[in-house]
Parts: sequence; C-alpha cells; structure tokens
Amino acid sequence: MLIIILGGILNFQLHAQDKKVTFKDTLDNKLDLSDYVVNMHGFVPWPIIISEPALGNFGGALALVFMTPKKSMGSKDQFRFPDVTGAAGMYTANNSWGGGALRQGSFPKIGLRYMAAAGYCDVNMDYYRTLNHLGEIQYTFNLKPIFAVVDVSENLYKNRLFAGFRYMFAKMEIGTDINNEVLDSIFDYRISDKNLGMLGLYAEVDYRNSMFTPDKGIRFKGTYYFARSFFGSDFDVDRLELLFNGFFQPYEWWVSGYRAEWQMVSDDAPFYYLPYVLMRGFPMMKYQGQGVLMLETEQRFDVTRRWSLLGFAGSGKTYSDSKYLENDNWHFSGGIGFRYLVARLFKLRMGVDVAMGPDNQFAYYIVFGHNWNR
Repeated sequence: MLIIILGGILNFQLHAQDKKVTFKDTLDNKLDLSDYVVNMHGFVPWPIIISEPALGNFGGALALVFMTPKKSMGSKDQFRFPDVTGAAGMYTANNSWGGGALRQGSFPKIGLRYMAAAGYCDVNMDYYRTLNHLGEIQYTFNLKPIFAVVDVSENLYKNRLFAGFRYMFAKMEIGTDINNEVLDSIFDYRISDKNLGMLGLYAEVDYRNSMFTPDKGIRFKGTYYFARSFFGSDFDVDRLELLFNGFFQPYEWWVSGYRAEWQMVSDDAPFYYLPYVLMRGFPMMKYQGQGVLMLETEQRFDVTRRWSLLGFAGSGKTYSDSKYLENDNWHFSGGIGFRYLVARLFKLRMGVDVAMGPDNQFAYYIVFGHNWNR
C-alpha cells in the first residue's frame, strides 16, 4: 500500500514554522500522519485500484486528501468533523477517464456544514438488460457528464442531528453504436443528450464517533430528490433514499457493523440514473431497477492498535416494472481485508479489500476510511 511505502521513505522529522513535525505517533512510535496533517496541513494520498468489469476490469486512480481540524470546535468534534479538500483523477483499461475536486467544511459558530464538488468524465460504461430467449445482454455506452454538487446542512442538535439540502446538476452527452430500434424499446427513448438537475432535502442523525472509520454509533439519513425544469432538468424525476449504518463493539478489539439501504425512483428516470446494487463484489450498474434494497455486515478485528483484519458479506435485490430489468433473486457477495490506522487523531484507517461477487468474479478495493461512507 502506497501510504506504507511513503512512511518508509519519510522516516524522518520535518521542521517548519518553528514546529517539529513527525510521521510517528508519540503513543507507540509507529507510522502516523496525524501530526503532519494537523501542523503542516498535509495530505493523505489515496491510491485506488479499479477492478470494475463495467470499466474494463482494470484501472487506477489517485486522490489527494487534505484534512484540517476546526480549531473553533470543541476537542471532542474538531477531529470528528475536520475540513476536507480533495482532488482525484482516474483512467481505466477501456479508455475511461475523469477528474474532479471536492471541498467539505463547516462554520461551527453558526452550525453550518457544506460540501461542493465538480468534475468531468469520459466513461465507456456497460449496462445489462434481459431479453426473451436471449438472456442477459451487455450494451456499451460512452457517457460524458459534466457535473456539480452543492450540499448545505444545519446543525440542529449537538452535531448529531442535521437538516439540509443538496443540489446536483449533470450535463450528459451519450454516444453508442446500438441501433435506434433497440434503444427505443429497451432504454425507453432516453438516449439523446440531456441535462439532469435535482434538489434533495434530507434529515440526518449521526452518532458515529468518526466520519472516517467509526468504531461505534449509528447513522441514519433520509433524502428525497426531485428533478424539475426550474432546476435545469430535462426530466421530471423523483427519488427517495434511506440509509442506515450501525456500529457497536462486543469487545474493545471487535467492531461489528451493519448497513441497510433502500433507493427508489419514479418511472421517468433516465437509464443511467436508475439505482443499482452498490456493494463490494457487485459489478457497477449490472443489477439495476426502479428500486434497490441492500443489506451488508462488516466485522473488524483489531489485532493490534494499528492493524486490523475484517470480513464482510452482503446481499442486494432490485425491483422494477420493466420486463428488461426483472430480477426476483437476492444476489450475494463477500470478502476479506485489512486496515492500518494511518491517522489516529482522526480515527482514519486505510487498507485493501478483496471481494467475490454473484458472478464469481474477484474485485479489489483500496479503502479510505470506511467503505460505507457516502
């Protein structure tokens, strides 16, 4: 893992602004980036292996994540909700590429949190439909979205209860070699270049002890999105998302996590905005529907203060009125992984997961924080 290599190369101390900055933790003298991030406003590199079948089975991405604790927050929350700035780029074996940037921060005195992101992608993506007498067929599209997201929420109770809104806009260009008859019948006439602008209203309860890698606590978020012409959208779409994450510790060295997620959209959603099973081991966009239910568990075992082993398993199911998306089965995936505590003050762990999905294909993930963070 790149962060461990970085630690080996940078096994020394830096002096800047009359402060001694170290890459070792004062508690155990192990590699730790907390002091570097806090006092030097440093970044954490996040290398990503892309093993996604829908994107050519192989690729890579690199994100640089800068974290700054809020000095105006109490000591309990300044490392729980730091300001985060990131930039990322990716490229895959099927010539898909993209890049973007993100800023997430807060104004503690007025209880406001915000997030803004923007980017561009040129992606060759596979979508799957089921046809009579032919079974499952794979179709390839070239998608070129320019997108932007703005999210603002207000702290209603002790940094635990929030209400807010999220605006998302995407200008989508679509290319494909599929003939028009197939497109019109299977993908519901929604292939031409279009804009999708949506406003989402949400409420969130967050009792986790870290926004990165929680050890305990619960999180629940409910969001209702609606796309209309006055938001810059060419579609009238409604979408509901419900998310629950729960963590508890049967023992100090054992973190038991559980996830449940439900998503559904109205009939007018374009094919690329239909919900799909998003879980380690599942091919992206393969299991789509008007509704999706996902259930997953992750069990983490802290072998030492720094190193952890974990196992995970989950299942997903889609619901749809379309005969091309009918799938009444529950699909399963599972895998194993490890984590290293790279920034103790932020409770930030990084590591690698290996998962096997419903098609008996293996996928590899480099995880920053927790895989369920959305």
